[in-house]
Amino acid sequence: MNDLKILIVDDNQDTLISENEEIIIIKNASIYAKGIYRLEAHGKCKRLSNKAFGIGRDKHNAVIISDSSVSKFHATVTFKKATGYITDTNSSNGIFVNDNKIKPDKPYKLKNNDIIVLGKTRITYYC
Repeated sequence: MNDLKILIVDDNQDTLISENEEIIIIKNASIYAKGIYRLEAHGKCKRLSNKAFGIGRDKHNAVIISDSSVSKFHATVTFKKATGYITDTNSSNGIFVNDNKIKPDKPYKLKNNDIIVLGKTRITYYC
C-alpha cells in the first residue's frame, strides 16, 4: 500500500496521479476502518492514523479537500477501540452524515456504510 497524499476535488477533474509527486485527485472516497485504517479512491490507498486525522482545505490535513465550501480544518476523525468518530471542528458549513447535520465539537459515532458529506464532497465510511 502506498503512502499517498490525497486531494479531493469537487469539480469535473478526473483522477490524476502525478509522476513527480504522489498525489491522487478524486471526487469521492471511502474510509476503511478494518484492521489498517485507510482511505481509498480509484484503486489507490492512503494509510490513515489509527488515532486521529484531519480533513479540510489546509495542506496540513491528512485528507485535503479542494472545495471552497469546506473549511481549512473542517473535521477530525478519531478511533477508539476500533470505532470511528467524526467531529465537526466548528466548520462554516457543517458535516452531514446520512443526510443529518451533526453537532459541532461533538464526536459522532460512524457506522458501516455511513455517507459523510463535507461541502460537495462525499466520503463513504466502512468498518
